[in-house]
Amino acid sequence: MKHLNKIILLITALAISSSATAQCAMCKATAESSKDVGGGLNAGIEYIMLFPYILLVLFVFIAFSNKKLKQFVRELFGFDKNKKDDFDAESWY
Repeated sequence: MKHLNKIILLITALAISSSATAQCAMCKATAESSKDVGGGLNAGIEYIMLFPYILLVLFVFIAFSNKKLKQFVRELFGFDKNKKDDFDAESWY
């Protein structure tokens, strides 16, 4: 049963990815107008996609540079099993 779920998930992901070739009308018209435009269109899409990833990396870096948050995550996932005192709301603030 465990392997059946993985196989069904794989088949579903492949079926969805093959039908995910939709474009907006303007992009489609621009891409179909001439064959030389495709490289610039792809570069523009990559440029637009770059900023959310940069913001995500900055958020993770800032969030995990905080020592209190880092200690909280370690205790949450059980990495600090030898810690004696409890982590309560008063020490958080």
